[in-house]
Amino acid sequence: MNSLVIYASHFGNTKRIGEAIAMGLRTRGTVTSLSADEASSRLPPEIDLVLIGGPTEQHGMTQILRRFLDELAPGALQDISVAAFDTRLRWPQWLSGSAAIGITEKLREAGAHVIAPPESFFIKGILGTGGRNTAELDFGELDRATAWAKGIADTATRRSA
Repeated sequence: MNSLVIYASHFGNTKRIGEAIAMGLRTRGTVTSLSADEASSRLPPEIDLVLIGGPTEQHGMTQILRRFLDELAPGALQDISVAAFDTRLRWPQWLSGSAAIGITEKLREAGAHVIAPPESFFIKGILGTGGRNTAELDFGELDRATAWAKGIADTATRRSA
């Protein structure tokens, strides 16, 4: 299976989740992992699975990720297995929002075959020095991301069989 992981990240947490997802996918085949800035709107040929994620900001996607999804070539994801993920605070979803929900909607609009519900990986906000807020991943989220990716790959393999 040929997989592609595309992520947007401001502070590194979503990048770390994307890397953990790529690690899980490598147990099932080849993987390319790119930031949304590096990814082209034309996906590489022979991709079987695409996972796209980003941080949740102002209840939704970042502008970088929104721009990438808006610029996808027509039919670029036609019938390709996809899933979306995000990072967000461990708050009720109605309060924090979820980038993964918006990503999933955009992927469906692009003709992709969504094979899993949107998944959130959690960060904890910390009041830093000088009143600056920072955030770090909750304990165990990297392992959970790796396991999630393996399950997504297994679902994609069953779909293509």
